[in-house]
Amino acid sequence: MYKFAVAAERAAQICAALAASIFLASGVVYLSLGHWTVTHADFWRIYDFALNHTWLDSALLKHNGHSLFYPSFFWLADLRFFHGNQLPLFLAGLSLLFLTVALLLIPVWRDETVGLTTKAIATLTVIVGNFWMARSPIIASGGFNSICSLVMASAALAFLLLPRRGVSSARTLSVTALVVCAGFVASFSFGTGRLPWRSFLPLGTATVVAIVIYQRLPPHLAGYRTIHTAGSAGLALVTRLCRLAGGPFFHAVSGWHEKALSAELARSSMLSLWCGAAGIVLAVFAMTLTIIRRDLARSSLKLVGTALVTFNIVVMALVILGNRVRKPRFEFEFLSPRYLFWSTLFWTGLLLIGIQLAESRQRLRWLVYLIALALPVLVFPMHYRSGLNCRWARILAEAGATSLVNGVRDDQQLHILAPLAGTGQVYHVAEELRARRLDMFAGGLQDWLGLNEASITSSPYKREGLRGQCTIAALAECDNGTPAARITGEIWKGGRRIPQTLVILDPTGVVRGIGHSSSVYSENRFLNRVFYSKKVTGTRFFGYIRDYDPRLQYAVRSADDGILSEETIPVRVPATNPKP
Repeated sequence: MYKFAVAAERAAQICAALAASIFLASGVVYLSLGHWTVTHADFWRIYDFALNHTWLDSALLKHNGHSLFYPSFFWLADLRFFHGNQLPLFLAGLSLLFLTVALLLIPVWRDETVGLTTKAIATLTVIVGNFWMARSPIIASGGFNSICSLVMASAALAFLLLPRRGVSSARTLSVTALVVCAGFVASFSFGTGRLPWRSFLPLGTATVVAIVIYQRLPPHLAGYRTIHTAGSAGLALVTRLCRLAGGPFFHAVSGWHEKALSAELARSSMLSLWCGAAGIVLAVFAMTLTIIRRDLARSSLKLVGTALVTFNIVVMALVILGNRVRKPRFEFEFLSPRYLFWSTLFWTGLLLIGIQLAESRQRLRWLVYLIALALPVLVFPMHYRSGLNCRWARILAEAGATSLVNGVRDDQQLHILAPLAGTGQVYHVAEELRARRLDMFAGGLQDWLGLNEASITSSPYKREGLRGQCTIAALAECDNGTPAARITGEIWKGGRRIPQTLVILDPTGVVRGIGHSSSVYSENRFLNRVFYSKKVTGTRFFGYIRDYDPRLQYAVRSADDGILSEETIPVRVPATNPKP
């Protein structure tokens, strides 16, 4: 029996290590190949203000009621020093995500009250909870990830420091100061951060100061609508909180369906309601038991779990209240997948508490182990689907950015980049980005438009073995009102290499448009086969023709590194007239 127990422990450790490694590796690959590479969503509005105001004004402004003071310096620095390139912003967000995981795992591995198997299982839980791609609406965006992961990293630092208060007053004062600083960074990174405990007078004072500062930041809010809403809504808010908390279950089950479950079904899902209600009840029970026993100092694993549960249940409550006081169209916004960032961490904390409590109970222990080991398998279908969706979203986003580079107003392609305010704001801010040569305009490809092909490069034409086909897919309109055409196709060089930049030429050799490949890994078909099941083609490209004349024959050349290919690919006109 002893040998069997040892073998079972070793098997559980190996399975946890393998599952954690696979999940982490796949998550990093999906994020690397599927993160947003151009300005998107709320950042059109944020950049519009930032480009016309000082750094301090931009940092102090509240966006949708959220103070983004600290994370705003990431994108302000990106605009100033990296020409609005989204890669540094993505790397900053990814680094903060890794930092959060590290800060959560340090107490786990320092806990001397649990064994190696429990630590391995807890590590698996933390990795799955943080790198599950269902959270991609946040973690695949450099800007949004910088915001939310900075909140969590700061909170995790506070979790790590609180139990390290020393006996001496000097040590207590220094640790308290660090906790207050971490709490302030969290509070003014998304406007919803709060310190997990108010055990000391300085912490309570700091909380009051944070609230006062928040209220003084522009724009000023009239009254205290959130408090009034909480008092009048009652049961409706509790129901929504349960649905929000149960969101990970709904999305995990959705991943097992051939087609993703609809948002309408999410509003009436009993699965998310009852699972969320069960989670809230368990969380309240665990927190109440902890308050009665006052035993958090005994296990740092339990401390991390309790802190995650407490912190994220407060965040979810604030999300529900915030949606309630906004316009009616935001009534069900709490069901948006982006809030999985918080609800997933809530369940991560709850499972960590269960893992710690089951450590001394043999039968319950293995039941919890099996649940934790089954977790990556149960959520992997949604993990894969979300990774695939991110890749397609990146392709569509870059196609939309290509339309802006060409000065074409293609609302259909630009829809994925647009905020709720619509494409009008995108076109307005894009003109500012163009004038300042930021983001998709930083490379200067827009300067080629209207030039003869011989004048855009001093290098000789190069034989590339260019092959493929392209056709006119739809008609659009240029920013000056002249006709334009969207072209799509598949083009590759010799050896299945993928050209990243292409130019569309008229019969006289004048550049009438710019094209861009959807591939980020060139001819590497291994990634497509292993991570995307061959569902993403690496040879597809998008482009536009300005001042389109259907009587002319256009052609495409590759233009990587400013070197034009000798070969050209003719642009075919379909038998049926393309529609706008």
